[in-house]
Amino acid sequence: MDQATRSGGVKFLLAFAGWATLVFIPAWWLAHPWQNAIGAIASRIAAPRGAELEMVDLELFYPMDLAVFVALCLASLWLPWRRRLQAMLIGAPVMVIAEIAALSLAIVAILGAGDPTKQAEAGRLTDGLIRVTGLAVAAAVWFVVLGRTRMGARA
Repeated sequence: MDQATRSGGVKFLLAFAGWATLVFIPAWWLAHPWQNAIGAIASRIAAPRGAELEMVDLELFYPMDLAVFVALCLASLWLPWRRRLQAMLIGAPVMVIAEIAALSLAIVAILGAGDPTKQAEAGRLTDGLIRVTGLAVAAAVWFVVLGRTRMGARA
């Protein structure tokens, strides 16, 4: 790895850390209403026909995963601002859909678990879905909309 490549990677990581810190603040303030909105949508999707689910108190990683995606886009210094903003406008709805889908699947898994053994397994599954999916989707969406341009430039 040459010095220029290493320097570019360090700049990206520093920019990402700075942007992540800045976008974390509004994400933190919006977290509770955001989680309630995502929970309401997901519960409508996952509820059995004729039933209604009420979300009382959610503790999710959302919208912090969206903040990570935004920070990744903003830290992509090799691209002009316009391209980074376009990427956020394209990727943010994908991130929201992924949040709703993951939470809907988690609710379905919990509802489908009958006995206590299956409930424990469903709890582990839902924990993994909610914790990992958001960050994995943030990285994947960033790579598709922006990151591969950097990787292609090196090839």
